[in-house]
Amino acid sequence: MRAAKSVFFAFVIISLLPLCAASCKRHDASEIVLDNSDPLALAPDVSWAVVVEPYAAFREEISWDAEATDYCKQGELFPILASALASEENGGETWYRFDEGWLPASAITVYPNKLRALKAAASLGGKR
Repeated sequence: MRAAKSVFFAFVIISLLPLCAASCKRHDASEIVLDNSDPLALAPDVSWAVVVEPYAAFREEISWDAEATDYCKQGELFPILASALASEENGGETWYRFDEGWLPASAITVYPNKLRALKAAASLGGKR
């Protein structure tokens, strides 16, 4: 009986050796390719805004009464240049500066990088 156990144990070990050898097969390491075509996409000092309102007007100054300098629509994204808090008489809301002018925080959602902003914009049906 003891000899049968030894033979069975040896058979199991020999049967498992090829399986262990196959699982240890060296796989080619996948190289992560970083797209450098847009250097600001992952820049840590640049935040991005996605417009969430159907339409929004860029303002010349931080005020709802200021002249509209340009317009944007839901799903468009822009790099944020600056932010400021409006006075209490103008609602005390945070406003964000873009090349086109100022937008209130209620019209946008802020993202830490362009890739996240692009994903959010795509879900809103927009791009830029």
